[in-house]
Amino acid sequence: MKRELKKIIKHNREALTASKKDFASIYKIMFGFRDKLFSEYDDGFKIRKYTYGEVFDMIERAAGSLYARIGATHGFVGLEAENCLEWIIAFWAILKSGNKPYLVNCRHPKALSNGIIETLGIKTVLSMKRGELNADYIIIPSLLGDSEKVPEGIFENEIALSTSATTLKETVCYYGGSEIAEQILNSDSIIKENKSIAAHCNGELKQLAFLPFYHIFGLFAVYFWFSFYARSFVFLHDYSPETILKACRKHKVTHIFAVPMLWHTIEDKLKKELSQKGEKTKKRFERGLGISTSLQNTFPVFGGHIARRLMREVTDKVFGSSVRFCISGGSYIRQSALELINGIGYPLYNGYGMSEVGISSVELRSKPKYRCENSIGKPFKSVEYRINDDSTLEIKGSSICSRITVSGETRILDGWFNTGDIVEEKNGYYFIKGRKGDLVIGESGENINPDTIEQHFSLAGCKQLSVLGLKNGESETLAMVIQISEYSTAERLKEIVDEIYAINDSLPSAIRIRRFYITNDPIVSATAVKVSRPYLQREIASGAIRLKTVAEALSALPQNSEDGINAQIAEKVKEAVSEVLGIAVGEIENDVHFINDLSASSLQYFAILGILSKEFGITADSESENYCYTVRECTKYIERYL
Repeated sequence: MKRELKKIIKHNREALTASKKDFASIYKIMFGFRDKLFSEYDDGFKIRKYTYGEVFDMIERAAGSLYARIGATHGFVGLEAENCLEWIIAFWAILKSGNKPYLVNCRHPKALSNGIIETLGIKTVLSMKRGELNADYIIIPSLLGDSEKVPEGIFENEIALSTSATTLKETVCYYGGSEIAEQILNSDSIIKENKSIAAHCNGELKQLAFLPFYHIFGLFAVYFWFSFYARSFVFLHDYSPETILKACRKHKVTHIFAVPMLWHTIEDKLKKELSQKGEKTKKRFERGLGISTSLQNTFPVFGGHIARRLMREVTDKVFGSSVRFCISGGSYIRQSALELINGIGYPLYNGYGMSEVGISSVELRSKPKYRCENSIGKPFKSVEYRINDDSTLEIKGSSICSRITVSGETRILDGWFNTGDIVEEKNGYYFIKGRKGDLVIGESGENINPDTIEQHFSLAGCKQLSVLGLKNGESETLAMVIQISEYSTAERLKEIVDEIYAINDSLPSAIRIRRFYITNDPIVSATAVKVSRPYLQREIASGAIRLKTVAEALSALPQNSEDGINAQIAEKVKEAVSEVLGIAVGEIENDVHFINDLSASSLQYFAILGILSKEFGITADSESENYCYTVRECTKYIERYL
């Protein structure tokens, strides 16, 4: 497999270097090895697999159909869908039919997306279902019938995508084939510096298609870096933590690229489970983690194999034993998460990129001690970095976007682009220290970086938290906003707050948080994959995110029931049982067995789980030891995952 992959890499790189470096060339080279597995997907009944040849044939048919319907407009056509095989088909079909794809961010407010649709003059949108954008919709599967071939020479050479839109401004970045080609060619230096990125398991390399392809990280690092060398993708039917973990184990995923939110979720999950198993188990785990990390620092490759064996009991419950390479990017990752994920044997590297500049660097050193320093590595060969007088990072190069449109005004990016990220450079490696706009002026007039404070707080009991500056009269106060589940109890919140206070008291006085607020409202914008402090400040000021002091929140929350379980959740479980079985809620006790005592059939049992899954947004684990057959078991299960 290594010899075959080396052959493909060498062949495709040489072909791209010698080509016009346009999208037509990338497409031709990418689909050159048509017998290779492109993707697989669990449809609930079986795993469906498609080769590059099968995908190529579908693209050709779709391109012909699209050309017959709208012609070669050489303007933008919208592509609105989450990650799926049809997204890939539509992306290339738009380009091949003489049109330019605009990658609609499905998490944007519709008003924002419609504004961009109008700015770009888009008349047609390709999607999996009819949506709410102001354009004519074409359903992607309808393009897959018989069709004529498109004329030669009309292949378009530009795409457009949006930023995460936490500012809610209409921002569009444009990339030509040349910039994409340079991004792909950066992979050569990555492979040379760290061969683990090309590692396979049982002869296969499978990238989890988790990051949205309309997001710069997902498009460049997940899709283009791997499809160009005929590697495989695993598509998901939803993005719940349980679905992700199960898919990785079932499909033997080898590569996972994700934003810090996923890694923080895994860290919190593991720490919570450890805390429930007692101090003895926790200390044994910490000793094993230390041995694992030491082995990897001494023997990076061999140590990694031993680490996965040593931590098998843990990894079997997370992604499984197949994972070989991970990257975090998109925002600041907690150092504790880096240390834990790397320690249990999943090599986790930190990268950097933006919608405007693409993916520009990744920390690639093979020893965990370097990866856990939170460096973003050295700039790729296609870009240059420099730090200006404000300590913010500026970037220029051949792989950044060609131009950008902000609120209708377009400018060419032909020089240095200011990222707004505060950085430090040590021996050629760069370290992100925060966003310029996030700095808080402390009581003594010093600039305080919320990211450096936030990393101390790894809390399993809250959904999200953010440290930021909030207005307090004319001054600004360092505050923490904590999002908790609407099903939290006063007892659980008190545990969370006591832990927060203890951590805060251990910090130096100058950077201690002064105010704490609780909310049930989501503090991450539906348009984003991370907490944006400007967004959070704006939503708090408008009243869209409602804050309570700790005392107010504690007094408003219910207590656990006398039976020791969350009364709110237990009531919802009983309502689900009542709905399916036709039994009055008041007659359903906490410990009666749904099947043995209430005579529920298997179909009725799964109907109950389906209602609870929809109500609480979690996926019931199908492994037998995690089945829940009583109100108490269901309530405890739901509490654990909320």
